[in-house]
Amino acid sequence: MSKLNFYFAGLSVFIMGCSSTLAPMRNVLSHDYLMANNNSTFTTDAFLPINGKVSSNQFSGRLSINGVPIFKQIYGEKSSLPEGYATWPLFSYEFIQDNGRLIPVDRRHSFNGNGAWSITAGVGKVWDEKADNGYSRAAFPYTLKERNANCEANGVASFLFKSDGSISNVQVQNITQTCPFFGFEFYGTLAAKYRPYKISTQARVIAKRNKEEAGYIATKPLAQLAVDYPKVDLANYAYAIKDEDLIGFSVLVNNTSYVAGCDTRYGKHPYCQDRTVGVYSFTKSVHAFTVVAALEQRFPGFKKMAIQTLVPECSDKRWQGVTVEHALDMATGNYQSAEFEVDEHSKAMEQGYFTKSTRAERAEFICNGWPHKAKPGSYSVYHTTDSELVGYAAAQFVKLKLGDNKEAFNDILVPIYNAIGLSEYVAGVQRNSDTMDAWAGYGLSMTLNDVVRFSQYLRDEALTDNLLDKTMVKEVLSGRPQGLSANIANFNYDNGFWRYHSGKATAMKSCGSDAQVPVMSGFGGHTAIILPEVIITQLTDGGGLGFSRTITDVFNNISDKCPN
Repeated sequence: MSKLNFYFAGLSVFIMGCSSTLAPMRNVLSHDYLMANNNSTFTTDAFLPINGKVSSNQFSGRLSINGVPIFKQIYGEKSSLPEGYATWPLFSYEFIQDNGRLIPVDRRHSFNGNGAWSITAGVGKVWDEKADNGYSRAAFPYTLKERNANCEANGVASFLFKSDGSISNVQVQNITQTCPFFGFEFYGTLAAKYRPYKISTQARVIAKRNKEEAGYIATKPLAQLAVDYPKVDLANYAYAIKDEDLIGFSVLVNNTSYVAGCDTRYGKHPYCQDRTVGVYSFTKSVHAFTVVAALEQRFPGFKKMAIQTLVPECSDKRWQGVTVEHALDMATGNYQSAEFEVDEHSKAMEQGYFTKSTRAERAEFICNGWPHKAKPGSYSVYHTTDSELVGYAAAQFVKLKLGDNKEAFNDILVPIYNAIGLSEYVAGVQRNSDTMDAWAGYGLSMTLNDVVRFSQYLRDEALTDNLLDKTMVKEVLSGRPQGLSANIANFNYDNGFWRYHSGKATAMKSCGSDAQVPVMSGFGGHTAIILPEVIITQLTDGGGLGFSRTITDVFNNISDKCPN
């Protein structure tokens, strides 16, 4: 469709929508388009109902999507793309339909595809439109995840179907990405198969989704923050992030999340609550810290256990005296350079660790890649390898305590994620390709609500329930100095969290020059700042890290409570 035709198609919908006698009609992503092989893109409104009615057909069964979409690079170098980047991944998912929703039976965001990408489906919609010739129409969001990495691309898909298994082609269309290295699109109609059958777990799937939706934090547009708190200057919020790089933004005040960042290249994301983000090193807090605090609560003394007793690959003398807690604090004493993130961005790290997928390869580098330089617990050097070491130790400890058929991620962490109300997407994680060990340093995918809810739980509830060790939670939330210097101005590192010296760098200096607040940080600019009465979350792939002005504005105009 030409730009001119697209403009007039949209205009006709607008004019008809204003008529008192004519209902809007679909002029894009039509019945005829979906029944043929086509390669167009559309605004995101095309993946939502236009004068939609209750579905006359029922979807229950397996949807498979195959074919060769158009590949278009948006930015970055092709050398940054994984091998096989232009190949659509294996897609075969069970869905059920309930109350106008199209719900994937399994939404765990692990790598479950083939080739360069895995793909995970999100919750969408099902409805009828008059011009679809007896078919019902469905749409859902999807996320492509890069193999062996945390780069993701968000997309939307739509198709027509009947209860008997009749189905159109599926329009797929990447609409945004969460990866700093490269951006790309798949788009066009792909062949589909629908095999209808009854899903035995349907009631459980519906109940889980209902519980998840009921637990969503209430939201308002970010602009409303300046209405509810008139002294707020919105120029101080997300100020370091370009509009096109903002993936999600929230200011949580009094159990209301003031949000922004749902834009895509093609308009507002039509299923923004189910838009997932590869959060990179947030995983060090959400996974590594949480699993250690959970095991310490159940089995006091775990954090003081020696790495050598739990990770057999770390057998030589450089690991003598190194505990699980030392690894969580990135203070093993094993490093090459003492300078900030020189090791983390080194060629040795890339070739020996980040490009590897097996436990054998990764553990070889984790345990033997860095020379011994300092006494354990005396100096902190940022190493994602240390966080993965924590995951290995936790996994082995759980097997020793609970049996070989148990594991730390599925049997310790996922029940906690469920208990505090995180989405099912968080129940998946990147894993080693041979032993399936869950990565504890990066690899999680979360929605904006997930990030805000995890931070809220930690601040408001973790000290009153029995899920996490209270001493460790208190250390994270403390406003007093914790941890070792992170070798970058105004930051310490402790327990899988950054410690921002807010008393030196913001208006919180009135709380004392040594005041600190906990921060989660992820590659690309993801940041979550936990203040006593406000939580600031910004998700971006553009590298923008500015938040000191935000903290100052919050402290001056929303809440001036100091951290304890």
